[in-house]
Amino acid sequence: MTEHAFARQIRPARPRLRTILGATVLAAGLSCAPVVLPAGSAFLSTSAQAADPMQITGTTVYDSTNSLGDTATLKSKISALSKKHNVDLHVVVIDKFENPSTSSSWTKALATKNNWGSADVVLVIATESRQAYFLAGSTKTLSSDQQTKVYQNYIKPKLQNSDYSGAALAAVEGIEAQKGGSSSGVVTGVLGVGAAATVGAGGYAMYRRRKKKNAQQQPQRSYGAPRNYSPIPEVPLEELRTRAGSALLQADTTMSHAKQELDFARAQYSDQQVAEFAQEIARAEDLMRKSFQRQQLLTDSIPDTEAEQRAWLTEIIDNSQEVTRIAQEQDAKLAQLRNLEQEAPQAIEALAQRLPQLRASVEEIAAQYRALKERYLPSALEPISKTPTLLESNMVLCAAEVEKAQATVATARSEAVAHLRTAEEAASQIQALGAAVNTRAQELEQAQLGLSTDLLSIQRDVAEAKSLAASQRRDDLGAVAAGMEAVLNQVNQSASARPNDPLTLANQLRQLSAELDKAMTNMRATRERSRAASQNLDRTMRSAYAAVNGARSYINNRRAAVGPMTLTAVSEAERHLGQAQRLASSDPLNAMKEANMAIQKATDAQNRAQSEVGNYYNNQNDRGGGSFGGDLAKGLLLGALMTAMNSGTSSWGSSGGHSSGGSSGGSWGGGFSGGGGDWGSGGGDGGSF
Repeated sequence: MTEHAFARQIRPARPRLRTILGATVLAAGLSCAPVVLPAGSAFLSTSAQAADPMQITGTTVYDSTNSLGDTATLKSKISALSKKHNVDLHVVVIDKFENPSTSSSWTKALATKNNWGSADVVLVIATESRQAYFLAGSTKTLSSDQQTKVYQNYIKPKLQNSDYSGAALAAVEGIEAQKGGSSSGVVTGVLGVGAAATVGAGGYAMYRRRKKKNAQQQPQRSYGAPRNYSPIPEVPLEELRTRAGSALLQADTTMSHAKQELDFARAQYSDQQVAEFAQEIARAEDLMRKSFQRQQLLTDSIPDTEAEQRAWLTEIIDNSQEVTRIAQEQDAKLAQLRNLEQEAPQAIEALAQRLPQLRASVEEIAAQYRALKERYLPSALEPISKTPTLLESNMVLCAAEVEKAQATVATARSEAVAHLRTAEEAASQIQALGAAVNTRAQELEQAQLGLSTDLLSIQRDVAEAKSLAASQRRDDLGAVAAGMEAVLNQVNQSASARPNDPLTLANQLRQLSAELDKAMTNMRATRERSRAASQNLDRTMRSAYAAVNGARSYINNRRAAVGPMTLTAVSEAERHLGQAQRLASSDPLNAMKEANMAIQKATDAQNRAQSEVGNYYNNQNDRGGGSFGGDLAKGLLLGALMTAMNSGTSSWGSSGGHSSGGSSGGSWGGGFSGGGGDWGSGGGDGGSF
């Protein structure tokens, strides 16, 4: 079964998923007075099950208490609200707020955990503690005054009657009214924002009866059991592309950050202690590969139906959300393992002691790069271009951040940890840049050594072509062979010159060999073609390794400047290279095809990345130009991209280059929707209802 045929076995439709890059949570919010309950109150004698902010996927309604009963009508109204006003309401019902324990902080933490953004609105109801909070991702979606009106006039009166399903439906009605829709009437019984209300024993008894009845009617679902998925509303295809692109970019960035944390933890502890984390991250990487393959299906030359496109885009969104969940979960566990808040002084001191070693590494790598520049042309060193500048910038950044960490560790531990993490990432970049230079040096040396062998091999092929052309009176083949002989002479001269670009020369030989094989296809038996493919495969694989490794190292060392299409291209290049490796011994003809595809995809990724990085540098120059010091390195660090995502300021322009601000663009048909939420102030008072 072909990949297209397999992918066309469309999975069941998934729910509408809004993936927004960076739902950042600010500390701002409404302060609420604590509720004082009388001694002997029914609330004090009831054991509440606390709930931490959880990851919610596949549904807009999450009810861990079974208090809402049948939610079909509610979900339908939420879907209609989303279609009409582009507002996504999430209703969450729990027993009690915990970790954090305040309703406002808990709600904001929930928004962050689920990457909800500016177009999202959330209503959280804690039934046991009798508290609720209503919050919009941005005041552009609902102003603070509008949020207050929705909560006080629509939601709260229902809550006071323990009508939780009615409160959720009232939230839809209230949002509809504030966005200009019709309303069947405004519920009265308004209390001021921040007011705390207590509920009598009669109201609580009604609530307990209602909850028990609903629990009897609705079967309990065990933890981790699959949820029923609703169909995705028919949104425009381009909007679905936008969401998929944003989701994939966020997932790749989040996972890259988790992998980096894994490397930090592995350096601090043993492989055995981080094996569980590595296994989960490997599972996330497999999902990423599948998503990139689906994206490749969407961009190849084979026409796809709209149903196929929607199915694949939905799969990308689903996979990306799962990757983000895994990566964030492992990231949090690794942070807990490292416990930097407690061990900050020791970690800072350890990195400070490494600074002289890092400085020596920077000088050694810079010297190696200068030696390479004497031997090879700039084109051969493009994947590691600007290495000296990036090395120095990261070294400056690392030293400066260590100094700041040392200065603040005694008085502001969290701030010191933030400086330490930036310093660690800069140190990691220095090591990565050094590894990239070493890899490129080895690839160039191997290519140079292989040129003489490749030249002899192709010269024999050209001689064979000339002989066949003469014996079979094929003037066309003779002309091809004569032209190739002239090119071979030029390559031979360039191979012995200094400086040169042996990888480019090897590519020229590979292309010559491919053209010669094509011209002689009808004159060779299948076995002979396989023999020729085996002979040519070595040089093609060398070119493929160099192209893929070069593109990947270039992208990894400039991660904050590249977009989703570039990541797709390099992932596809790695997939084709892996397939070529698997087929090399058993099927050299198809291995050759896969290796050539790897080269093509890697070249595409490299070109895209260079364009995006060029735009990034131009933007930096426009903002101040010239000498960056540590700022250049800091801007390209993965942490900078994570920060930009969390602040909602990163987007991808129509050319694929990086820009800041709003939404839109990219080959996906648009950038991220909404631009992230500020989650600053809500209309829910956070007190008891």
